Amino acid sequence: MSLGHEVVVFPRTARLVVAFLLASVLTYACLWLPEVSIPSMFRLTTLKDELQTQLEGASMANKTLIIGVISGNASAEDDSILQLFLQSMREGEETRFLIEHILFAAADPTAYNRCKVLQLHCYQLHTEHVITSPDASAQNASFASITWTQTLFLGEVLGRGFSFIFTEMDVMWLRNPFARLSHNGEDMLLSHGVYDGHRFEEFNSTNSGLYFVSSNKKTTALFKQSYDVMHHSKRMREDDALYVLKSAQVLQRLDMKVGYLETTSFGSFCQDNLDITKLITVHANCCPSIKAKIEDLTAMLDARKAYNGTFNVTIPAHSSCSQSWKTHQLETALQGASMGNKTVIISYLNEAYVDENGMLDLFLRSLKEGEGAAFLIKHLFLITVDQISFERCRTLNLHCYRPVAEGLTFSKEQLFMSAGYIDLVWQKILILRQILEHGYSFVFTDMDVIWLRNPFAKLNLNGEDLQISCDSYNGSPFDGSNSINTGFFFVRSNNKTIKLFDMWSASRESFGKKHDQDVLAALKSA
Repeated sequence: MSLGHEVVVFPRTARLVVAFLLASVLTYACLWLPEVSIPSMFRLTTLKDELQTQLEGASMANKTLIIGVISGNASAEDDSILQLFLQSMREGEETRFLIEHILFAAADPTAYNRCKVLQLHCYQLHTEHVITSPDASAQNASFASITWTQTLFLGEVLGRGFSFIFTEMDVMWLRNPFARLSHNGEDMLLSHGVYDGHRFEEFNSTNSGLYFVSSNKKTTALFKQSYDVMHHSKRMREDDALYVLKSAQVLQRLDMKVGYLETTSFGSFCQDNLDITKLITVHANCCPSIKAKIEDLTAMLDARKAYNGTFNVTIPAHSSCSQSWKTHQLETALQGASMGNKTVIISYLNEAYVDENGMLDLFLRSLKEGEGAAFLIKHLFLITVDQISFERCRTLNLHCYRPVAEGLTFSKEQLFMSAGYIDLVWQKILILRQILEHGYSFVFTDMDVIWLRNPFAKLNLNGEDLQISCDSYNGSPFDGSNSINTGFFFVRSNNKTIKLFDMWSASRESFGKKHDQDVLAALKSA
């Protein structure tokens, strides 16, 4: 190393579907859109017999069934999400018989064939019945096809007089939920991420991994008109649609009674401290990794199996999903901040620096006014160590990342070389190592470093792996006797620098309560 000195199943689809359902009719009514010829799936001929047979075979006596959508990726292996879903049904309280009342809508032939092998009730969705926008890109058209096909299918089910619970495959059924459904004549019951204790409060945070729809004229029209609005309107962002969903005006105009299922019974991985004695279903959302979902859902089902009602069994912390979520957040923020060559500018930010005209504002001013430096603001990756600094960072439309460090609180400015300060700088080294492992090179800068000019013309001129600023510089960029200062340094991502950060972090204990800069200086001289 040369040393110089100078950051599937369809969870998204389901959320969009539910959001569109309650948002779209209002939009439709307001805009008075011309009528669109509804695809033939709403007027099935040869397909009608197949679907009707499957609906009648899966439904209960009251014409209610459970519907889930599966894809080839989700059902290919025995330890897949589908298998865990079925396991939860087989082992849950009074849920085993419900398997006979599930209709699995397969998004592709692979999923359909797998479903038939398992001797389940299966129906293959037909995307060729969907009319997509002629100006849509191939990727958007494919996504729209899946979303719109599901809407058409569910609307057709309602139109045939069947009510249903829609469930994603990563929702584990620990107990029979039907006793909690439609007690007060609701047209729809939605699960959600945040529940305020009021069953009919429209501002509860929606989680569409599991929801109930009663078949009637209102819900049938809702699904059918949703397709019509989707065809006419441009692609609506998920967050915008969900905001409209929670509007009281929308619910009033639709004249629909919509209830929300409380999170103590209908929980999710977005929550902490789940109570196994009260849970009915658990949705493995807030988890971007299928592998992590499988690990944490398996652990949860093992705990559920050990619970016999006579003693407490704690549901294991969904640690794999938590870690995958952190990794996802980190990667997303890095992608947003990165230059074309996967390089970012990293700094730490806490509450003490975010006051108006404080250190953050001075740092940003230096970039705005520096020679050729203004554009670098969009490549800043700010690691915020408390909620206040995170919120200020987001307000300024910067790229922000807030790590969660167990037992560490950095909401106040830390005195130099205090115990809190030492913990903070060593947490920094761990995160920087993660960023290198993600393949990103970076310039790290303390917030009190003022940038007068764009420094990149001076960096990595001779293929250096690491370039670091100095307190005293003897004129030779590769002389190890230069006194280093870790307030500003450049690191190129490769196996050598990742190993260096491993050694740097591991050496902390050997040097007692030393600053990271002192430990690196000792390693440099070793």
